[in-house]
Amino acid sequence: MEQKQLKQFTFYDLYWDLIKQSDDSSAGRMVRNICQYMFTDDEVTEPQDDKENFFWSNIVDLLEEDKQIELSGKQPKNLNAKMRHFTFVDTYYKAIKLMTEAESGQYVKAICEYMFNDTERKLKSPVDAYFALAKRKLGLSRTRKKIGSVGGKQERIKVTDEQVETATKTECGVSFEEFMSMRPNVQNDLYASRQHLLNGIDWAWLDIGMDRQPQWKRCNSLYQLLTHYKEIVKDV
Repeated sequence: MEQKQLKQFTFYDLYWDLIKQSDDSSAGRMVRNICQYMFTDDEVTEPQDDKENFFWSNIVDLLEEDKQIELSGKQPKNLNAKMRHFTFVDTYYKAIKLMTEAESGQYVKAICEYMFNDTERKLKSPVDAYFALAKRKLGLSRTRKKIGSVGGKQERIKVTDEQVETATKTECGVSFEEFMSMRPNVQNDLYASRQHLLNGIDWAWLDIGMDRQPQWKRCNSLYQLLTHYKEIVKDV
């Protein structure tokens, strides 16, 4: 059975921090080893000096962890949350294999500067041509990062009491304002990404259900109450 191979992997700014401290040839050897490690099962080239060996020893454990996660079909979310990154596809590796070590170094530096610093460096042939081909995919990746960043910020927007009141307004019964006045221990910790939890909420039923279940009577999180709403009001 043919072993599964990655078609892309997550390229972290940690790699860039080391690459930019290397001359073009050393940077080229490092990115080739990174790609070979992630895209193949071949042995990587031995580092040529103590500096290259030190740099490699600082990233090989991260490469291994990332490779196993991505081979399982998952996304390295915990790693991604801690470090800046972009998606490095096998097309870039195919280009790297067509270049010398120094050209490969110039190529990966251009990619990293474009993705991490939002700048472009002047390149000579043939590196400029290979980078021009890569820019379209890199541009798409950068756009997705910006959209994801905006989405993440929106998810952390708090829902105000007024917005909750409007979303759950009824002609009769207990209003959200009245519920909160009866439950001063409850804090509105609801974010925009969870606003759908307000659908179908009856504050009178929630109040009664909390009285009947001591563990929920002591709850001070509106988000937790809404998340477990059906459980709390099932016997009301």
